Amino acid sequence: MERSAKARQGVRFDAFEVDLEERELRRSGLKVKIQEQPFQILVLLLERPGAVLAREHLQKALWPDGTFVDFEHGLNTAVKKLREALGDSAEIPRYVETVARRGYRFIGKVETPTATPSVRPRPWQWLPTRRNAVLGGLIACALALSLLYYSHAFRSKVSQPAVTPAVTNVGEKYSPRLSPDGQHLAFAWNGGAGSHFSLYVKLVGTEESLRLTKQASSIDFNPVWSPDGRYIAFCRILKGETGIYIIPALGGAERRVRETLWEEQEFYQVYWFAGRLSWSPDGKLLAFSDRTSRNDPASSVFILALDSLEVRRLTSPLLSRGDFNPEFSPDSQTLAFARVSQGVESIYTVPLSGGGAQRLISGTTYNSGLAWTPDGRNIVFANAGWGTAPGLWKISLRGGDPERLQFGQDGVQPSIRGTRLVYMREIASLSTWRRKLKSLIPASPAEKFISSTRMESGPQLSPDGGRIALESTRSGAYEVWLCRSDGSGFLQLTHSGSVSGTPRWSPDGKQIAFDSRTAGNADIFVMDSEGGSPRRLTSEPSSEIVPSWSRDGRWLYFASDRTGGWEVWKMPPTGGSAVQVTRHGGFAALESPDGRFLYYAKGLTVPGLWRVPTNGGEEIEVISSLEAGYWGYWAVVENGIDYLDTTMKPAIAFFNVTTHRTTRVFDLENRPARGAPGLAVSPDQRTVLYTQLDALSSEIMLVENFR
Repeated sequence: MERSAKARQGVRFDAFEVDLEERELRRSGLKVKIQEQPFQILVLLLERPGAVLAREHLQKALWPDGTFVDFEHGLNTAVKKLREALGDSAEIPRYVETVARRGYRFIGKVETPTATPSVRPRPWQWLPTRRNAVLGGLIACALALSLLYYSHAFRSKVSQPAVTPAVTNVGEKYSPRLSPDGQHLAFAWNGGAGSHFSLYVKLVGTEESLRLTKQASSIDFNPVWSPDGRYIAFCRILKGETGIYIIPALGGAERRVRETLWEEQEFYQVYWFAGRLSWSPDGKLLAFSDRTSRNDPASSVFILALDSLEVRRLTSPLLSRGDFNPEFSPDSQTLAFARVSQGVESIYTVPLSGGGAQRLISGTTYNSGLAWTPDGRNIVFANAGWGTAPGLWKISLRGGDPERLQFGQDGVQPSIRGTRLVYMREIASLSTWRRKLKSLIPASPAEKFISSTRMESGPQLSPDGGRIALESTRSGAYEVWLCRSDGSGFLQLTHSGSVSGTPRWSPDGKQIAFDSRTAGNADIFVMDSEGGSPRRLTSEPSSEIVPSWSRDGRWLYFASDRTGGWEVWKMPPTGGSAVQVTRHGGFAALESPDGRFLYYAKGLTVPGLWRVPTNGGEEIEVISSLEAGYWGYWAVVENGIDYLDTTMKPAIAFFNVTTHRTTRVFDLENRPARGAPGLAVSPDQRTVLYTQLDALSSEIMLVENFR
């Protein structure tokens, strides 16, 4: 195929340049490592920017006739590697956009360098004429400009962002904050183990840390510096003493300036990743997130005047989980914050003087920290969550598309001071464990059943008990995998290159339903359990997730937020119109073995388990002790429900639907994974599979030369 003139000359987009002659991709003059097939795809996309390039066209170009290859898997892998080279994302594409069921297209702005005519140089004749004198002067200017250019290019390479670990102590570390001069770092740390946290301060570039707070049983978190760097305000959760405190930055007496309604059990639900506190650059105000009363389920942002300790409410979220991550702009005139509403997380700005809040961007996992750039023109935010493609992004206050930063691909909780940026990088290990039972009594000790260096969660046994479907990140992003019931013979079932998970078997074991973000937002898919092409069942602009089958196989249940809140819907597995089932909230539904009742949770933030007759009727609450966030830790079996009980040490309990009695079956060895599907019971009720968070650690990373 004859390449276009544009491709032959070389192509540029943003900081990237494609050199066709050398077969190289460069960014800001530096060579980017990229394999041949991803490079070929990039060249083909750049030949027709803005146009959809069909998958079949790519197949013919990359794999000529007669080449044997798993095309679907190979193409998905090549596109994924191309995005990695460009620092791009399938969820928020800046360059390569996936066009569902068709192919891909390049959406970046392409520039073609002006071609220079090829002229054979002639020997220079040094004639003492005015013309040559002028030419000599022009050459001298050109040399000076070249020297200036290369000097600038050298300085640019030297000032490229450099990422190094700042705090690597064993244990969990949260909410890093740089001092106003960028020389010191404050953070919360659990000392290596345990559920309690203290505040520490260290000089950037050194190993030793100074412990500021020493309450043995408290949770101290979210430190923020005063503008002069002399004091640190922080949040504390401690029975009878919960509130906002201020302490000298080098240690000393602390004092509480505001009592709050934060609760300890909420820390791992919200506080560890969502900021609660900000100190205004003019030193006069503290912004904090709290509820108006203990009966108020949503948090608002309040402003505390430090001179008078008077408080005024700045935001009033409606029908939402609340407002978090308050951050003052550098001029103290504007506040940015994150709002969580029925599974949608958005970033807003609001004037301190009053007025309506302006939404900058919305998504599904935008509540993991944000920070203003020093010039006040952009906001850096984190995109993170189980099963997502995490990372740090930047968006202009003028709006538009966000830009993914070239570092911090797994970062949350950013903090910026001058040309330094810090963020927290979490390291988690999710594994599938197994217990053998005999009449609700453990018949053998727990065993780590399915594990790897990646995430393994959401196990589901097939109806005949011979196979297991689960979600795993062992190929990169979450995909659906299969294995035998003994944990052998792993096979990747989906190759979406995005996030696919929560698999559920059809009653006959021939099909598997799952949710996937292949098309951008989450939708429900079905595919044969032996493999093949998935069929997309939902195409609404809303999110459709966590499918399950009716016992007769005629319906697929799923959770959808198309009405503004999570409700359970159902539709035929062959496709067609969806029917709303619940009216007062619903999430992660499962039918009873006899098909008479539908059991369901009520979302990510509402505790309890409910049921409604499948032929219609009033809903009733069945289990009130299922903790919010653990929507995937229960299974309907004969005569009852196995579920996660966290009223004491986390354990699997059995609720008898006839006697309404609860029996504690066995304790978990480690903590469960909030927000992940986590429990399955074999058809004969003799095997329980469950997901555990076996290890959770974190490190704080430092970025120098941030611009």
